[in-house]
Amino acid sequence: MRATGWRSRPTRTTLHGETPYSPTSLLRALTADPYQVDPLRAQNDPAAEPTPPDTPATRTVTLLLAIALGFTVVIAVADLRAEATSADGPRALLEQEVRDSRAEVAELETLQEELEGQIAEHQQTVLEREDSGSAERLAEAEGSGAAVAMEGPGAVLVLEDSAPLPSASGSGVINRVMDADVQVAVNGLWAAGAEAIAVNGQRISATSAIRTAGSAILVDFRPLSPPYRITALGETTALQEAFTAGEAGAYFDELTTRYGISVSWETPDQLTVPARPIGTLREAARVPEAGDQPAPDQTQEDPS
Repeated sequence: MRATGWRSRPTRTTLHGETPYSPTSLLRALTADPYQVDPLRAQNDPAAEPTPPDTPATRTVTLLLAIALGFTVVIAVADLRAEATSADGPRALLEQEVRDSRAEVAELETLQEELEGQIAEHQQTVLEREDSGSAERLAEAEGSGAAVAMEGPGAVLVLEDSAPLPSASGSGVINRVMDADVQVAVNGLWAAGAEAIAVNGQRISATSAIRTAGSAILVDFRPLSPPYRITALGETTALQEAFTAGEAGAYFDELTTRYGISVSWETPDQLTVPARPIGTLREAARVPEAGDQPAPDQTQEDPS
């Protein structure tokens, strides 16, 4: 038997005295042209990395696989788009649910108005039967408490954000109406003799709150959008003159001059302010004090 041993292959050295596979040679090849590393290996050892055969059958199989993959991708994309635009998609279902909820709320509001009208009619009948003067007193109290809608002459104070103003950075700055501005306007109209006030359709009463949340102004926790139309019932000319001559008029003159806030008046022949929405009824319960003893248990055990 002939013994065989490992025989090293001859290696060529580069101009720098390096073999093609020494670390410095590989680093030099990568730095010069990274695409020359594989040709360098193939040149010194062609059998190390055999090239797959390039035959017509191989090309045909590759083409068929590429066509099948492309067809699969197209089908998947089409299915995703169909699901996104179909009537049964999540977005369409949510939109339909929102529309149904709004329709239900509108029906309930209509029913509430009808029931409130029936209650008012029965209440009026009972009051007129027992005491004719009590109906007038009740109507006056309901008007003061914003429990009923009111109509009559008056004026509408309109507050709008400023137009974009030039700034040092070059971009336009918009000064917005704040909740404090609406509060000043409402208080000024009360002081000018307004009988009833509403802001963007929200009735103002003695317990109303005008606040801000982020960039939105809230009236009784209901968000409003600019422009802010403050409707006030009263004698039109006297209302405007008293408001302009008072502290509120001076306040808004300064807002207009310094910040560009738009303040204007509208004087239609007839105005209507709605009733304040009825709040949720809550029952009061007595809280037991520390010295209170719980009621004794009335149940008796069977001695047997």
